[in-house]
Amino acid sequence: MQSHKIFELISIDRREKRPYDVQIKDRIKALIIDQTFYYQDILPDPLELSAALNIDQEYASQAYKNLIKENFIKKTEQGYEVAYLELTNYFFDRNVAIYDAIIALGLTPSIECVSKKIVTLSDDIAKGFGFHTARTFLYINRIYKGNQRPLIILENYLPMSIFPDIDQALTGIEPLNAFIFEHYGLYAKESHRITKAVNLPDHIAKYLNEPAGSPSISSTNHVYDQYKRLIDYGQSHSTSSYYFQSIISPNK
Repeated sequence: MQSHKIFELISIDRREKRPYDVQIKDRIKALIIDQTFYYQDILPDPLELSAALNIDQEYASQAYKNLIKENFIKKTEQGYEVAYLELTNYFFDRNVAIYDAIIALGLTPSIECVSKKIVTLSDDIAKGFGFHTARTFLYINRIYKGNQRPLIILENYLPMSIFPDIDQALTGIEPLNAFIFEHYGLYAKESHRITKAVNLPDHIAKYLNEPAGSPSISSTNHVYDQYKRLIDYGQSHSTSSYYFQSIISPNK
């Protein structure tokens, strides 16, 4: 049997009313959530774990099946990998496109458009967002997913004075940065992002399949093009179920 840290961290309480498979599942889940085990860490085979715990293999196998069902682990060629992710400041502190970050994690990205419309903001609100002249914007609210699971819900305000007819050209499911460069020849030269820990409001939590009030990272982002113009103001909330590790090369 191979040595694995998990053998020292999991034990069975034979006096508990909870079945062994539930005890194992809950303990492994807790070790993943508190980041004792990180995304893509390999867990021991259920047969090894059951032998270490001196219980029938079926209990460990059932625990793993339930963890897979809840998207905490997954079965790969390397074995049972941790699939749980969370968002950290590493991602938010850098100008990394969400779509690219999801790909870098080895997940299949997709975008769901929740809302898309032209809005006119008051002077005070527009200036509060950082726009000094623009008042009419394309407002778009989208959910970014990895392997069909919600990661981030993101609202963007794009000035119509810089992006004429964008409401007609943009369907809402394209990566925004690539679309802007392809259609307008502009790119994100610089961004300023501010993050903070918040509790998910009810109306946002439902889109992320999270309980209302769950811990979340909220972000506001100002994106400037190569001409130093503010071209995008964004507001986002992340799920608490994912962990963007520092796997994106600083050179990207």
